[in-house]
Amino acid sequence: LFVMGGQVSFAGDVFEVRGVFVDEKAENVTKARDNAMSNAQGIAFDILLKRLTLEDDHGLLPWVEPKDRAQYIRDFSVQGEKTSSDRYLGSFTFHFKEDSIRNLLKTRNIAFAETQSKPVLILPLYQNGTTQRLWEDNPWLNAWSDIGAYSGLVPPILPLGDLADLNSVSIRQAEEGDQGAILSLAQKYGANEAAVIQLNVVSRDGKGNANALDIVIHRFGSKYSERVTLLGFKSKAGESSQAFLDRAAISTLYRLEDEWKRDNLLQFGVVDVVPVNLIIDDLKEWIVVRKKLEEVAVIQRVELALLSRNAVQLNLHFIGKLDQLITSLRQVDLDLTLNRESWALINLKK
Repeated sequence: LFVMGGQVSFAGDVFEVRGVFVDEKAENVTKARDNAMSNAQGIAFDILLKRLTLEDDHGLLPWVEPKDRAQYIRDFSVQGEKTSSDRYLGSFTFHFKEDSIRNLLKTRNIAFAETQSKPVLILPLYQNGTTQRLWEDNPWLNAWSDIGAYSGLVPPILPLGDLADLNSVSIRQAEEGDQGAILSLAQKYGANEAAVIQLNVVSRDGKGNANALDIVIHRFGSKYSERVTLLGFKSKAGESSQAFLDRAAISTLYRLEDEWKRDNLLQFGVVDVVPVNLIIDDLKEWIVVRKKLEEVAVIQRVELALLSRNAVQLNLHFIGKLDQLITSLRQVDLDLTLNRESWALINLKK
């Protein structure tokens, strides 16, 4: 979910779709309820499939007939349900069957990813000629705020922009990429990564509204730190200035997410196993680590070779390449390090 105020609330289960609100009217409440359920299912399917796949493949996503949707849904719940004689309102939460959704995409040869990234702090920097904005009176920041609810694999965080934030990162520090200041602010909001997204107004129309933009994305605190992404946007006929910025913001967020997905696409044709050693303080820690391993999409099976009071030996059966496994493990606060000739699994947060 897109989060304001620096609080992260992102579903740990990528196959869960929350907050699907529907409002239906029909000749009676029973028909309205049935229509609401059907529409909510369709919306949830669309959200889930787009969450897992690359934007370029969204046009290829399969349409599931309403009568066939139940086989893909594990369960659902409704919050805030209200009815009248001919109207039904409710907010649905769906849990989908992982294997069924995977098979749906695999049979159509559509690549997909399931690994959630840790949150990324977004710093929108606006530049129009000699005018620069980071915190106050920043229309680019407003555009990111307008995104609202978001349920992709890369949860973005916008800082509050309070006095402490203003004193933490200045316009100059953001523009020059002061990694220390930027990552310090990110850590304040519980993120280990940040992105300075600089918007430059290239040209304006006769009314003075921006009609062409260049966007430069600088990443900090991750394997993308050396990567600079350049994007360009042109306004559409009749599009307001704020709508143009809003579209550029959501498209930029999609680009960030696609970079993550491309690096974490599940490769079912590549299967491997790595033996690892885990040092634990007690058996309770092993239970915690085991639950974390269950959340890693690329791990197909965890084979227990040895369990003692202070050590565990495991065989991790996984799909894809080893660097994908390491990246996925880090998202659940685990890491793999090579200790001489053997791999050590480390619990980063005990």
